[in-house]
Amino acid sequence: MLIIIDGYNFIFTVPELEKYVEGNHIEPVRNYVISLLSKYKEKKHYEIIIVFDGNCTEVILPKKQTYSGITVVYSKSGINADTEIKNITSLCQNPKDVRIVTYDNDIKRHVKKCGCQIIEPKIFYKEILEIINKTKKRGCDEYEDKQNGLSEKDSKYWKDIFKDISPEELKSNIKKADIPKIKNKKGNPPCSTGEPLYKYQGPSPDENHYWLRVFKGIEKDEHKD
Repeated sequence: MLIIIDGYNFIFTVPELEKYVEGNHIEPVRNYVISLLSKYKEKKHYEIIIVFDGNCTEVILPKKQTYSGITVVYSKSGINADTEIKNITSLCQNPKDVRIVTYDNDIKRHVKKCGCQIIEPKIFYKEILEIINKTKKRGCDEYEDKQNGLSEKDSKYWKDIFKDISPEELKSNIKKADIPKIKNKKGNPPCSTGEPLYKYQGPSPDENHYWLRVFKGIEKDEHKD
């Protein structure tokens, strides 16, 4: 799928974008639109060309540039964006796989003759936001799943490991593993890593014996497999 966007027509016909245009300073909004399109492309993998009227810019810009996978075209001096879009669509080999984003009636009439699809800027803008927000929501859901703790499969795995250890022994070792109170003696260097000093004293003999039993059980289960 190829999507060709009438750049300034898109910006000035979508209220959420047009309201941020201050005077003749359209560059920040133009860059924002390109950023949105690049995020949209990451998910949909469409080829996207956005065409701007080169006569509206105060500085001389290259006719064609690429930003984050988005092709940005500025019409040549003396040629407006409408003509540039018509020229591009006339060269499309598979017009049925081409979508033109514009409200311009002259462009609409031309691309219809070519057999291209037409989509209104407001509808396309809504589609872009839905795709981007859907991706963000998926990321939040994955984070919440991690916050909810172990899955049922993980819980079963660890229950199988600890099933041979009696509740009394487990309780006894948990009590013995309580953090001891340590008095910092003069002359002892402070811990540079910010971790408590008791960590560097190592586990007690009872703890060593406990964990050896646990991991011997894991090794036996692995050999059985």
